[in-house]
Amino acid sequence: MQWILLVVIIAGLLYLSRFYPKTGFSLLGLLVVCAIFIIITTSERGENVRAKLPIEDIIIENPVMTPGYRDGYTLSARLINQNDSATLRDSAISITMFDCLASDRSSCTVIGQEEERINLVIPPGQSRDLSRYVSFETVSPKGTVEWEFKVTQTRS
Repeated sequence: MQWILLVVIIAGLLYLSRFYPKTGFSLLGLLVVCAIFIIITTSERGENVRAKLPIEDIIIENPVMTPGYRDGYTLSARLINQNDSATLRDSAISITMFDCLASDRSSCTVIGQEEERINLVIPPGQSRDLSRYVSFETVSPKGTVEWEFKVTQTRS
């Protein structure tokens, strides 16, 4: 929406500069300087906000994968924001599917890996339940299926 408004303002200033060149181009130059200033200050603030919420502060509790339609699974879990000051707004979870032929983890082979974007707002010290459908490419496990879940990105 902001981009449409910006295009309309620029078009209006270009039209104005047709009749009043000094005024139109002066306002257009001022708009460009303001836009550059806003971009620079916003990007620095965004990096500082992201730095406040470490990946270690987000915990995936009781993740369960249940078979779904075709090659998909339903992920049910609870995300916990253990940070005491930053609100989680967005995160990414890496889900790895292992095929294990024996009881020890050393004989397991990765047969699928997906990264799922989770758009949940979780205030500091709170948790939220999630349920997402995750689709893997065609996989045919030969043994038992084991799962690994890891938070890979956070945004506050």
